[in-house]
Amino acid sequence: MEKLFQTEYTPEAIEQLKELHIDNQDKILEAIRIFEYTGTAYKNINNLGKDLYEIKPSGVRAYFMYDPNRRRIIIVGFICLKKTQKAPEAYKKQCISNIERYLQNLEEQQTCKK
Repeated sequence: MEKLFQTEYTPEAIEQLKELHIDNQDKILEAIRIFEYTGTAYKNINNLGKDLYEIKPSGVRAYFMYDPNRRRIIIVGFICLKKTQKAPEAYKKQCISNIERYLQNLEEQQTCKK
């Protein structure tokens, strides 16, 4: 089976992932792996608006956006334990900020290579 999506992580998301207990790390990484193969048919995906989505297996959340310039790429910008029913606005804003910074750095790296 071929992957429908590739996943990239912001440095912040990698750090947040490392801070989680290994069981929660496994949960979120497995959910993301399933999403890579099933895409939007995956049941644990929510559209939060403003091009932001969350993937939320039991007890853990990861916020992501699709890369607008590279097809089939998602960028995970924020990972945390699920503490409330609704995604906190501060987490969503932080995710968007992390991803914008990530994309800017990626663009700068590509410009330097030219």
